[in-house]
Amino acid sequence: MADEMYGIVSVLDDEHQEAVWRFWADVEHEFDVKISETHVPHFSYHVATTYGDRIHELLDSIAATSSPVRTSSMIIGAFNFPPPLFFLPLARTDALNALHRRLWTEVEPYAVDVIGPYYAADMWMATVNLAPDIEKDISRELLHFLLKRDFQWKLTIDNVCLLHDTGERQVLEARFDLRG
Repeated sequence: MADEMYGIVSVLDDEHQEAVWRFWADVEHEFDVKISETHVPHFSYHVATTYGDRIHELLDSIAATSSPVRTSSMIIGAFNFPPPLFFLPLARTDALNALHRRLWTEVEPYAVDVIGPYYAADMWMATVNLAPDIEKDISRELLHFLLKRDFQWKLTIDNVCLLHDTGERQVLEARFDLRG
């Protein structure tokens, strides 16, 4: 892992969160790597070095007036980093785009040192990392392993969370259920 940062994220619904945990356990067993001790399955809306003191209050307010969102996945993607990073892209539905836009707009004033342009509305993709921060390049073997899995999912996103990446592990600091 790298530098310390925070993210405004959603964790998956229970069924799919558990599926990612099981997949990571299988990857750890098959390839002798560690993932689940340091990572939380999620996708990010906004990432910054830190957020202001009132971020919990803001996220709770947004959650109180936002409804759960349905989305789906059907393919596996790859970012061309050394080593390649495999991810599960989620469909950008109108409702998911609206939630992202609202979070981005309302969180932005609280953010210190926003990380990269990739989370802004014109470039954002909701992606669930399938093999985060694996030090050794197992991409060839991992791709075959991934292709044996069914990632055609229908999901309900029912939360926004504050995730703290310490540089060594990810910690879910707060979760706010969507209840609008």
